[in-house]
Amino acid sequence: MIDNIEKKKSDTPPPRLHTLSILSGKGGVGKSNIAAALSFALADFGKRVVLIDADLGMANLDILCGVKNARYNISHLIEGSRNLNEILVHFKTSQRATQLNGGVSLLPGGVGLKEIADLDDFAMERLFSSLSGLEQLADYLIMDAGAGIHRGVLSFAYASEITLLITTPEPTSIRDAYGVIKSLGAAAWQGSYAAASGLMLVVNMVTSSREASEVAERIRLASMQFLGNAPVYLGYVLKDDVIARSVKDCKIFYRTNPESNAGICVRNLAGDLLRLCEGADIRREDLSEGRGMRAFFKRLARTLFTDKK
Repeated sequence: MIDNIEKKKSDTPPPRLHTLSILSGKGGVGKSNIAAALSFALADFGKRVVLIDADLGMANLDILCGVKNARYNISHLIEGSRNLNEILVHFKTSQRATQLNGGVSLLPGGVGLKEIADLDDFAMERLFSSLSGLEQLADYLIMDAGAGIHRGVLSFAYASEITLLITTPEPTSIRDAYGVIKSLGAAAWQGSYAAASGLMLVVNMVTSSREASEVAERIRLASMQFLGNAPVYLGYVLKDDVIARSVKDCKIFYRTNPESNAGICVRNLAGDLLRLCEGADIRREDLSEGRGMRAFFKRLARTLFTDKK
């Protein structure tokens, strides 16, 4: 795992929006928990984060985050009845995050993204213009995508700068994680997608760093042997009782227990991501359409609703 360091201000390049998708091969591996916790950990490093519920079929991130009766979601933005500021839910963050101007906002999901397929050019342009406002509101856009290998999940990986693939030590989870890598590999290893750097592996619910390393190595070796490349192993999150309690109470475990074993692991992941994104400056190798929000959603719409690769 990469050593966790905090960048000095003098070393920080000019800010730009980073897009990050989080997905898994199967449900129940803690993907949404990590997406939410990572958002608040990045805020503690002074980053502005917008978290998008990008699960097209089972959007429930608002419940996990303790948002009761969210009035609007992305479908209202698509139909043009509400603007971005009306839809975003802003969370209270830690004192450290506030001092560093960090923050977390949620863009609630639903089935709304499926409606993009039916938009005409004028409506699509209106949607892209609305979403481009995120570029002034966030340093990191984190999308909690779904599980599995269908297009609705993989499209977020193709459109994002970085993808975190979440797995656990369970054999079924390991197998399904490899299935995601294999599905991405049809295009990933051809250079159109910087998978060698953009696809990263996080092992969740482990009892030790050694167990996490062994799981990651199994997946990496299989990927290298049969696909010719392998994801980067970013890190792990320890199994922790505070997570189950937080889920039951509809709270984010990193907000309530940042110094728990799992909380420290998530903070390490956030630090490593910052080093990669703003130090080594990991990026897609082929972003001919640009790097802003408009370009991201154009890539997403193209891969999500057409057969074009």
